[in-house]
Amino acid sequence: MGIRGTFTNILKNLSTVNKGYTETTVRPSVAQPYMSTDTGAKLPIFPFPLIMIYELADNIDALRIPIETINREMFKNGFEVIEKFKFKCEQCGKEFKFVPEAADETDVMCDSCGSTNLRRPKPEHRQKLENLIHKPINGNNQTIDDIGRQLERDLEIADNAYLLVLKNYFIDDRTGKIDEKRTEIKEFLRIDPPQVAMIADSDGRIGYDDKRNKIYVCPRFEHREKRLTTDKCDRCGAHALKAVCEVNSVYSLGIPQPKRVIYGEGEIIWKAGKYKPSLVYGYSPIYAIWSKAMSLSHMDEYVRKYFDKMRPPRGLLLIGSRNYETFRKSWDALEKKSMEDPYMIHPLLVETEKSGKNMAQWLDFTGSLRELEFIEVRKELRQIIGAAYGVLPLYYGEMVGGWSQEGLQVTITNRAVKWGQDIIHTAFFKKIAELMGVDDWDLKLVAGEENDKLRDLQTKGTEIENMMKLQQMGFSVSRTHSGEFKVSKETINQQLPDQGGRPNMASPSEEQTNFQGQPKTSSPTDKGGMMQGHPASGSGTSLSQKNYPDGITPTNYEIVKKTLQTAMDYGWKKTKTVEELRKYAHMTVRQARELVKTEFQGIRAWEDDDLNDEGT
Repeated sequence: MGIRGTFTNILKNLSTVNKGYTETTVRPSVAQPYMSTDTGAKLPIFPFPLIMIYELADNIDALRIPIETINREMFKNGFEVIEKFKFKCEQCGKEFKFVPEAADETDVMCDSCGSTNLRRPKPEHRQKLENLIHKPINGNNQTIDDIGRQLERDLEIADNAYLLVLKNYFIDDRTGKIDEKRTEIKEFLRIDPPQVAMIADSDGRIGYDDKRNKIYVCPRFEHREKRLTTDKCDRCGAHALKAVCEVNSVYSLGIPQPKRVIYGEGEIIWKAGKYKPSLVYGYSPIYAIWSKAMSLSHMDEYVRKYFDKMRPPRGLLLIGSRNYETFRKSWDALEKKSMEDPYMIHPLLVETEKSGKNMAQWLDFTGSLRELEFIEVRKELRQIIGAAYGVLPLYYGEMVGGWSQEGLQVTITNRAVKWGQDIIHTAFFKKIAELMGVDDWDLKLVAGEENDKLRDLQTKGTEIENMMKLQQMGFSVSRTHSGEFKVSKETINQQLPDQGGRPNMASPSEEQTNFQGQPKTSSPTDKGGMMQGHPASGSGTSLSQKNYPDGITPTNYEIVKKTLQTAMDYGWKKTKTVEELRKYAHMTVRQARELVKTEFQGIRAWEDDDLNDEGT
């Protein structure tokens, strides 16, 4: 068969390909009204511009307090880098939160596919994320904390947030292709939401125009103002990026020299809607409460004027006089002054024959603050605004009773804080880690201590209760250095048969132990007695090595835990780990060796080192 015949067969095979799948899909149109730009970007039509929303949030205390409260509570404990898994199977991708079952003494095995090709999180990846916490991430010396606070505030105010990833692209001059491995991330910057217009079609597809054509942008900075209809730049030949958004300073107004820049896929991380998720834009909660916020603003202005210059509010001064001509001379001066001073009392001359003390009367048009129920109305408005953000009156400085007691208010606000932390982690911090090639560590905000303590206590209480029940059923229960419980597969009676092959029933006189291996009851004749001596002394105490045969005591528990965790993270050998335990946890060689063997027997990185029994 010649070349012609080969091509004929290829075309024949292609013609018989299953045509059952549709080539296109149809989305419904986005319901929110938009205005299109010449780049194909969509400007949302809101009741009033976002720039005004930011002015309200910055200048009205009833809005600023809940926004700043959420922001402060979310970031007050800083960041932490935590591992996503203990082990990950390279064969099937399964992640293990705990050490899996060992296939033998040297390998750990995946219980899904049976592979022994498992890996630990890489310490160098952890270092990448820690650098984000401690080092500046842009030329303005901002840290991830600064950027995170800005993004979270944007979500509270605009319900949209945008993070710009500025890259230094390496472009092959011959082919125009971008070398991703040699491309560097230079900066992370927050973009002002009022300046952003997403490039999308009327159906909400990002990177398309209304004719369903893809929109592209050249990666070179000097070509960023022009949209492209092909995946190659018509000026330099570089492979273009799929366009995502247009950033135009003219949208926010007030900028003397506006400019337009188009950014592409992989350069923008954004969240469209925390309170009202959408395909293209969120919808600020301030639009729903702006009338209440403005009412509070006017009330504040009223109070200011009420006390300004110690003068009463608007009213009318009635003055009676029998001699109109005599009063006429001062009347013109009073009228002129009242036109210049808005707080001037407006006089009204009434001709009357009466005389005496009641010749002048003040007619109040507004009523006093008490008559207007000023305080109660103000409280209600602030509570409604705070409820929209999950911030209750306690954070406004108001102490109220009933259902709004302090503990309940803190709990409700903490839930709003935790919800916000989860959203910003998923929308931004997780994607930042992915851009940096980190898939085994997470960058997260530390949850509030109120939540952590309560949740931990509840979890530990339930876990301990379950372990006690298992122990009562006859199972052997122990606890590792990391606080994890280990339960035997069989009951003690099944594990210890007597000579006749029947289960060995424990004698009532035999000493029973708890799940730390300690006697449930302490004899008065025990060395040191109850609460005598010091735990670190090694003798003469109920908390000595006598009752802690594994070498882990209340005084060295945290040290042991940190030492073993560090050993896992950085791949220490057995000798180094044992030496560290001897030095800082004051354990013997035998105790340290047994602990290492128990906790890390399945990790191959530890195989190369052998331990001797010297010093035991």
